[in-house]
Amino acid sequence: MSVPEGAGGRRPGATVITLTSDFGAGSPYVAAMKARLLEGCPGAVLVDVSHTVPPFDVISGAFVLWAGTRHFAPGAVHLVVVDPGVGSARRAVAFELGGSWYVGPDNGVFGLLLAEAATASPPARPGTQIQLTRPSWASPTFEGRDVFAPAAAALAAGRSPSTLGRPLEGGLQVLPLTGPAVLWVDDFGNLVTSLKPPVRGLRIADTEIRATARTFSEAPWGELFVYEGSMGFLEVAIREGRAADRVRARAGTPVQPL
Repeated sequence: MSVPEGAGGRRPGATVITLTSDFGAGSPYVAAMKARLLEGCPGAVLVDVSHTVPPFDVISGAFVLWAGTRHFAPGAVHLVVVDPGVGSARRAVAFELGGSWYVGPDNGVFGLLLAEAATASPPARPGTQIQLTRPSWASPTFEGRDVFAPAAAALAAGRSPSTLGRPLEGGLQVLPLTGPAVLWVDDFGNLVTSLKPPVRGLRIADTEIRATARTFSEAPWGELFVYEGSMGFLEVAIREGRAADRVRARAGTPVQPL
């Protein structure tokens, strides 16, 4: 992504690197990754998507990554670390999609991104896919700093992907869901589901939700309702209330269309 000369003092041609993690707000782990990114690509523009993905929650991480990076122009590098399997046999990967690079663990956190790209018009599929080489000195508990951040910086700096590892075999992991489900719970307690219109209503756990509204202001007070959210998925809310608390749902909770 090119940045106009003089924009905030950034140099022309600076590459955007976004960061998404479950490290928490104000975490020194985020600063450690940024240090590695700037070491490897000093001119990069670093953008925090979110560091408050619920801990170990790959499904929420997949949604936040997709939702938070989809408006960036091609040429960006998107780094995600929601990695409950850090240090295990799960693969560290980098792949190109739609002119941008994505770097992180191959545990399904890229699953929503890949699914939405495949069903877009026109559809998009990954180009070059690399299994990243893990340096012998890398910490087994902090691969975000020692594996993913250096790889993201190298890609942002224009380094050849072939120098970062070997071609990925067997494809990328899909989103770890077996059917329609809640993808994310936002700070307002609204439930973003994996379903899209047209659906007349939803069942979450033992709760049927048949009321619909176009906007929050149209919804009746205190009643669960279904609406089409700004990203095209069906969502469940209570006007000025927390739907997640009412139905006791979280990311991964099954959803049935009515």
